[in-house]
Order: sequence, then C-alpha cells, then structure tokens
Amino acid sequence: MLTLAPDVRQAWLDRIRWIRIVDRLAENERIEPHERRFSRFMEDWRRLLSRGIVDPSCPFASELLAIRALWLRDASGPGSDLAEGRRGGDDMAARSLAAWDAYLLALADYHAPGLLIRTMKEHDTMLLRLSGHIFQLVPFLTKEHWDAAAEFGRLDQFFNNLRDMQEDADRGICYLPEEELARHGLTRAQVLSGRCIDTPGYRSLMQLWLDEIMPSLYARAAPFIDAHDLHPSLQMMKEWSLRRYARITRVFRATGFDPRRFPARYWAEVRRDLAERRQLCRAQPA
Repeated sequence: MLTLAPDVRQAWLDRIRWIRIVDRLAENERIEPHERRFSRFMEDWRRLLSRGIVDPSCPFASELLAIRALWLRDASGPGSDLAEGRRGGDDMAARSLAAWDAYLLALADYHAPGLLIRTMKEHDTMLLRLSGHIFQLVPFLTKEHWDAAAEFGRLDQFFNNLRDMQEDADRGICYLPEEELARHGLTRAQVLSGRCIDTPGYRSLMQLWLDEIMPSLYARAAPFIDAHDLHPSLQMMKEWSLRRYARITRVFRATGFDPRRFPARYWAEVRRDLAERRQLCRAQPA
C-alpha cells in the first residue's frame, strides 16, 4: 500500500475505511442490539439514498458525504430523483452504489441473531453477498472485470470463514451449512463447542471443503485470477490475496483442520512473512 501513488493509496484507504466502519457497526449491533448503531447508520444511509440528504449531526456524516460525492454525483441536490440520476450517469458509479447497498443488506442478514445456513446453495449465496460485493467496491475496477471480481470475492469469503472458524464459534456463529453437517454426522452445537474436532465426520467434511469446494471456487474465480489487464493496485491486491489463501490452506492442513490450534500458528506466520517482506524492501536500492 505504501508504494502506491498518493491518490491511488487514498482511494483504497477510503473504501477500506467505509467497509471496516459498517463491519464494526454490524458486529456491535449483534453483541449490543439495544445500541442500534448499525440500524441508525442504515437510517442515515436510506435518507441519503432516497433524498440525497446527509444529517451533519450523524456520526458518519463525512463518510456519507464522501460516498455521495463518489457514487451519487449525478444527484442535483436534496429531494432529487437519485435513481433517475444514476440511470443517466456513470455506469460504474451506479454499479458500485448497488454493490454497497447490497453489502449493507448482507451485513444485516448475516449478523442477525440465530443465523443458520441450511444448504450449500445458501452457503454459496452468503459467500457472494458478503465478500463478493466487497470486491466490486474496490477502486479502479472496470466493467470487463465486474462479475469476475465478485467471484474472486466469493473465494475470499470462503477463506475468511476458514481462518475465523474458531473466532466465529466463540461468538456462536457457524457458517457451515446444516445439510453438510448432517451428512457427515455432525451438529451445529458440536462445531460451536469444538467437540466435533476429533470425529471422523469432521475430518471428512474438512477434506471435502479443501479438496472439492475450494478448487471449485478457484475455478469460478479463474477469470479474475488470470486477468492481466487489471489496474496495478488491483493486481497487487490479487497477488497479496492469493498468498493469503495459500497460507490459510497450508496452516489449516498442518494443524489437522483444528480451528483451536490454527490462530496461533497462522498469525505467527503472518508476522514472520511481514518481517521478511520489510527486510526485503529495505535491501532494495532506492
């Protein structure tokens, strides 16, 4: 990120900040629903989307104003028909706006208490609605790579869920679909408690996950992975992500699919890799 031109770096930092804000608000509302932080953000967002208005007293007025300037720039002012403005305006701005709105709706759905993923189809949809939409929000994406970016995002969410399996279980969240758990003789309660780890059914499920589901997601993401005409910052993001996926896979296999052992080893590898990269950068001539 530090090697990017200042304007390119700022574009990435803005999108990352917006995504982190709403992620944090949605997680906070799951833990403390009475605070309604995410719900209040959504009320402010709906007001902006329908009327072009940002309440200057809302906590995230600056972010909403930045979003309006970037994706709603065809709106003529408060009360304007934003939908009509988008139809006549920049297509990528309209696409990004729709992806952002869809991502907010996905956050509301997948942070709801008692979340239950029943089928593989629901699981596949969840992957797309979360990170699929995030990857359509990245700066410098073109129409040619729009659908491919969503598939790469679907792959990204698969690895996020794998990496965070223990953290999610500690919060009472299980993204593994009920039908696959049942097919392998497992229950959601066993996953959340960790009692599944030493069972043959869990091992066979994880082998399916890494040997069949993961390759199928890589295949769907291939158009983005194989693209050579991406913006340099997108190419950098893609290469970094692929290294991250390989690291998650390697550590998950090395720890015997045990999400309890995974975090310590994984984050130790992350710190080591970052230290090696910093050392390599220092060694390169200016």
